[in-house]
Amino acid sequence: MTRRRAGSFVPALLLVLAVLGGCADRHQTAARIAEGRALRPDVVATRLFHIATWRPAAFTPGAPLAVYIEGDGRAWITATRVSGDPTPRDPVALELAARDRRPNVVYIARPCQYVTGAQRRNCSPAFWTNARFAEQVVAATDAVIGHYKRQAAAPAVRLYGYSGGGTLAALVAARRDDVAWLATVGAVLDHAHWTRLEGLTPLTHSLNPADAAPRLARIPQVHYVGADDTVVPPRVARAFQQRFPAGARPAVVVVPNADHLCCWTDAWPSLLRREP
Repeated sequence: MTRRRAGSFVPALLLVLAVLGGCADRHQTAARIAEGRALRPDVVATRLFHIATWRPAAFTPGAPLAVYIEGDGRAWITATRVSGDPTPRDPVALELAARDRRPNVVYIARPCQYVTGAQRRNCSPAFWTNARFAEQVVAATDAVIGHYKRQAAAPAVRLYGYSGGGTLAALVAARRDDVAWLATVGAVLDHAHWTRLEGLTPLTHSLNPADAAPRLARIPQVHYVGADDTVVPPRVARAFQQRFPAGARPAVVVVPNADHLCCWTDAWPSLLRREP
């Protein structure tokens, strides 16, 4: 009996240590990227979540606030097994923020990414699976943006989002009246079309940016997609584009030799220079 307990304990302990080590590696990766841009970590408490962010040590009053929203991260371990911690291994949105040299750049993680202990309150896996774009998530992200806009005394907000962070950026933009620019990279802009296309379970508890097209039509925007992206194919952005009235359809730019991960960081400075 004792031997069986010891034998089962060792692999379980090794699994726990491996998970903790993986989490530490992901936090260290983000810290290293942020330090290269002189962004410091901060956690903002919203009504439902504690949201991890990286922000400048000091804001430049009067300059626009450029907000980068992270993707879904490690939401799934396998196709059928949900992750217990959605913190990303490759924080692409943070990499993009680090390439933006403007003064008031803020990075916002998704709920339950990069937080531990008591700050993981309300971290149900639903909020990184079928409710990843739920009203609660959109409202929390919007609250964090409002918090930093007030701190920066910024006249306007420029929103950027990678993958699911682009979905969230669009949903936040639809409810704000101070968004001067919206840009997404590999975003799921019509998740109803995406789940049908990929044969995935519908995101039944999530809001869909395509449904907000009438409100988004007033915002200058561009949506970048990789020509070789098999995770979120270009046709998803095209479906979103078709939800807008003719003459008011947003730009969809297909970037050659790019897929869902590669090679947005290298391309980002030149893409930023194209902005109005």
